[in-house]
Amino acid sequence: MKKLICTVCALSLCAVLMAGCNGGSAPQSSESTPSSSSAQVSDESGATATPDSSSSESQSSAVPATADTEKLASIVSAIEAVNEIPNPREINETSLEFDMGISPDQIVAFDGDVTNNQDDCALVFAAQVQDGSMDAVLAALNDYKASMTTSLYADDAAKIEKAEDARIVSEGNIVVMVIAGVNGPDYADIDTAINGALA
Repeated sequence: MKKLICTVCALSLCAVLMAGCNGGSAPQSSESTPSSSSAQVSDESGATATPDSSSSESQSSAVPATADTEKLASIVSAIEAVNEIPNPREINETSLEFDMGISPDQIVAFDGDVTNNQDDCALVFAAQVQDGSMDAVLAALNDYKASMTTSLYADDAAKIEKAEDARIVSEGNIVVMVIAGVNGPDYADIDTAINGALA
C-alpha cells in the first residue's frame, strides 16, 4: 500500500511539474516572442530603425496618394479640341501594355483615344507616371512611335508622315503623346494645345 501511495504521489508530483513547465514555458515563449519583437522595436527606434522605417516609407512614397484623373481628362479634351479623333476608341490597359509597351505598374492613371479608322492614325494619350518610371515610359512611347513608321503604317505614306512627327512631351509626372490625324491640323496647332494643356 505504501508503494502504491508513493507511486501515486510521485506521478502526481511529475504531473504537477510537467504542468508547471508547460504553463511556464508557453507564456515564456509567447512573452519572449513579443518581448523580442518589442526589443527589436526598441532597438529599431535607435540605430536599426532607420533602414526598416525608411524602406517602408520608400514603399509608401513609391505609390502616389491620388490619381489626378480630372487633369488627365482635361489635357486629353483640350488637345482633342484641336486634333479631333475620327471614330475614337478609348485607350485601355490592354492597349497600354501590348500596343504601347508600357507596364501598368509604371502608370498611376491614364486617359486618351485612338482612331478606329483604318485609313487614319490620330491619337491623343496622357498619363500620370509613377515616380522613377518616366524614362522607361518615354522609351516605350518612342519605341511605339518607331514601330508605327517602320511596320504598322508601312504601306501608308500619309500615316507614316504624321506618325514620324508624333509629339511626346513630358512635364513633371505627366506625359503626353499626340499623333495628328491624316486630315488633322498642323503640328504647330497641336504644340500650342499641348503647351496650354500642360501649363
